[in-house]
Amino acid sequence: MKLFAALLLLAPLGVSAFGPAKQPKTVSTSPPALHAALSPKPEQSSMFNAMGNIWNREVASAFAGSEQDVVIEPDFTLAWLFALSGAFIYFNNLDPSCFNAGQVIPTGDPGLFPGIFAFLHVWFGAFLADRAMRVRVVFTEDRLVMKDVYDAKSGNKLEGGEMSLREKNYVLGGADGWKYENFINWGFFPSVHMPVLTYFKEDQTPPEKWNVGPGAYDWRNNGMVHFFPAFGNSFQIQREFEKHNLSRVDSSKNKGK
Repeated sequence: MKLFAALLLLAPLGVSAFGPAKQPKTVSTSPPALHAALSPKPEQSSMFNAMGNIWNREVASAFAGSEQDVVIEPDFTLAWLFALSGAFIYFNNLDPSCFNAGQVIPTGDPGLFPGIFAFLHVWFGAFLADRAMRVRVVFTEDRLVMKDVYDAKSGNKLEGGEMSLREKNYVLGGADGWKYENFINWGFFPSVHMPVLTYFKEDQTPPEKWNVGPGAYDWRNNGMVHFFPAFGNSFQIQREFEKHNLSRVDSSKNKGK
């Protein structure tokens, strides 16, 4: 139990230690000197920065030019919330006597179910942190794509801000590239200010696959439904959706589209 308690406290910190200190905001085909002059200085993105922005998460959007791909900054807020929730569940279910034993980190038996729930929260927080470190949401001139900052074969981080295209994503399903003209709807759950999931629907995917996964519960059956955890800055994603005039349904008037 002492080891489990230590993992609960150190899991968020341990994951952030492997996070990149700086993330490239754009991938440009313009000359290096021009790109350096036009691009803003890269901001530090880490789990610690996310703690200070849980209630004020909006940051400046990435520089966008006609020859540039806009790379969304990673967001560790959701990972922090799950990891800290796991720690809270664990310590909140300890016997009060555990806090009077003079230990630096109180340990004890929280009970079977609280222990399981605490572990699952910390595990999922670590998973989300891993996604935020590895995966980037990228808006190109004509489509939304998912890219990886690590090499799929070697597992090593790519140098010089390079990224590899994720050919197939086990969460989203299908090829990780969707043209803007095929978008039907998009949104954030529960909201762009405190997002847990980013959602979009498109009809680029062949119709025979529309009922796969969450699409099985879509009674309209007019496109492929996609969800992915909020591991990218939701305000930047929203601005890019709006900038490219992607189709969106008024949820207050059209439920379920």
